[in-house]
Amino acid sequence: MKRKALAGILAAAMTAGLMVPAAAVSAADATTVSLWIPTLANYTDEAVAEVEEAINAYMADKYGVQVDLQYIEIGNFEKAVNLAMTTDEVDVTCYFTDNGQLATYVANGQLLDITDYFENASDELKATFTEPEIIASSMNGRMYGLVRKYQYGGNEVAVLNKAIAEELGIDAKSITTMDQLEEVLYQAHEAHPEIYTLVPQSAAEMTWGWAAVCDRGIGLTAYAYADWGTTELKSVFETEGFTEFCGYMSKWYADGLIMADALSNTMEGSSMVTAGSAFCTLHNADIDPLDALYPNTVETGEIAPPRAESIAIGNLQYGISANSAHPDESFTVLQALYTDPEFATMLSYGLEGKHYVLNENGRAEYPEGMTAENEPYGGFAATAAYPDFLILPVKETALYEDAKATVEAWDDTVEVSASFGFFYDTTEMTDFVTAYMNLQDKYLNAVMTGSVALEDILPQIKGELESIGFYEVLADTQAALDAYLAEK
Repeated sequence: MKRKALAGILAAAMTAGLMVPAAAVSAADATTVSLWIPTLANYTDEAVAEVEEAINAYMADKYGVQVDLQYIEIGNFEKAVNLAMTTDEVDVTCYFTDNGQLATYVANGQLLDITDYFENASDELKATFTEPEIIASSMNGRMYGLVRKYQYGGNEVAVLNKAIAEELGIDAKSITTMDQLEEVLYQAHEAHPEIYTLVPQSAAEMTWGWAAVCDRGIGLTAYAYADWGTTELKSVFETEGFTEFCGYMSKWYADGLIMADALSNTMEGSSMVTAGSAFCTLHNADIDPLDALYPNTVETGEIAPPRAESIAIGNLQYGISANSAHPDESFTVLQALYTDPEFATMLSYGLEGKHYVLNENGRAEYPEGMTAENEPYGGFAATAAYPDFLILPVKETALYEDAKATVEAWDDTVEVSASFGFFYDTTEMTDFVTAYMNLQDKYLNAVMTGSVALEDILPQIKGELESIGFYEVLADTQAALDAYLAEK
């Protein structure tokens, strides 16, 4: 269906009041909306079917719709959704925006423009989202989805083994610079040469806290970076923040502080610190104190303040396929995901009494004898995949009383990238983006772990960047960013 015609149909439908929840209908008469969610945990088919049945009894009565739950393995999710949105197979779906998927889906006509739906939605839904969150789900002034309600950005800290820190008299909270961290790393290395002094945060990734290094994903691209406080675009390898970070890593690696086989590591750094096989890992943190999440660890002070890169806000969103045969009912489900705690809790946690329980304090936890390893409906262990954990019962393990107030207070402290809201269309540059990503992947972890010194290999990297036309593309992106900033 042509977009112009579809927009007219939507406007007429909303004028007719179709956004009001439908009267109760039987399940047999209700329209079924398919909802696709990526799996971050294990789900058995039986458990999903049980939860779907309970959800549909509720949804038929309250909204006159049914939901077909489709859980897709996270590694295949992007490819599967991209294909499904070329048909009417999927109605409401999650999608990620880290590498420009929002722009790609919009350019390909795969996501439904929900601007008019949102403007005619409930006040509760509209009040749910901040202006930055609306910007993050918009292209050219039109909305195409709703962002996951979640704390965005992070500060950079280090997690130290508590027993060793106490043994050496290290005041972890006093560590707020890389130089101060360096001092205690050498101290621990001398005292405990039998363990790793510093390990990557996860696998071969030295840190997920990119905002501590530089601002990335300018204009939702995969290749444009800038140092914090500037809007001068560079390759990641040429930013001052990245260069400084890699300088520390190269020195520490050469002196034996970083695990020699960091590039082949498969472990989580925090788990190694907890177990005592490593002294320290770098970590991006937010509302939860890491030393409370990981036993036998202590968290340092802020090495870098809370920051959110251009791609950090709205990096996971939920929207409606443009090929959905049921756009009205799909928006009903989309709205309920963010405003109906009963529906959201069943979807995220499963069935009360079977997959989770509420304790005497009203907090959610696993039933007796159940853990993340044996719970058949994995949502309780994987809340990050769902649209809005702020309207769910607070988990017993949470270190706050009010999720919404805590997250909002956190977000108020986060420095947002100066280029946030800028979009640069790379949909016609697939070959270039692929070539750049291959180049970045080739060198990134090697220099970030210190396994290869950036200064030794930078001339080679720059030569390869020139060969794929990187600097010409970057100049065009810079001109577009400058024009955008001039109009703000």
